[in-house]
Amino acid sequence: MIANLTPTGAIHTVLAASGIVIGLIQLWRPKGGAIHRAVGYAFVYAMLIADGAAMLVFQFTGTFNILHLGALANLVCIIFAIVPVLRSPRPANWKLQHYYWISWSYAGLLAAAATEFVVRTIHLPTREQAWMATAATSMGVSAVAWFIINRNRPVSDARQDRTDVTMQHESARS
Repeated sequence: MIANLTPTGAIHTVLAASGIVIGLIQLWRPKGGAIHRAVGYAFVYAMLIADGAAMLVFQFTGTFNILHLGALANLVCIIFAIVPVLRSPRPANWKLQHYYWISWSYAGLLAAAATEFVVRTIHLPTREQAWMATAATSMGVSAVAWFIINRNRPVSDARQDRTDVTMQHESARS
């Protein structure tokens, strides 16, 4: 199906596709617990290897390009998502930090997949048109992701504490 796919490209493709499925499972499942942790680590490992493999794929331009920067950005998101989870003691608002960074990692993965789909399925006669399609697709997916991520963010620990204090204060006055 994909012409001239190198072994590195195949590893990247398989793990990125796995990341899409694993990430979708994480979105649908309840958060916390052993299953969330196990599936989360599967996503993290898949993305670390997929991002590393992406750094070795140069078929589109023959050199380092903006797609490689996307893989590096995703790698940064993965690292910043996992660090607060691994720290002991965990920092204040670690759940919110984890949520934003892992969500943007998944959004970046979906943007890359959508871009790959558009560029490979629509006949774009020039490289400039391919870059424009890449930019438009990435921005479209990112805009939708921004809305969904912000709408579904967990309540921050600090905001939860203020809510608890306000509720206690109001019930004391009653």
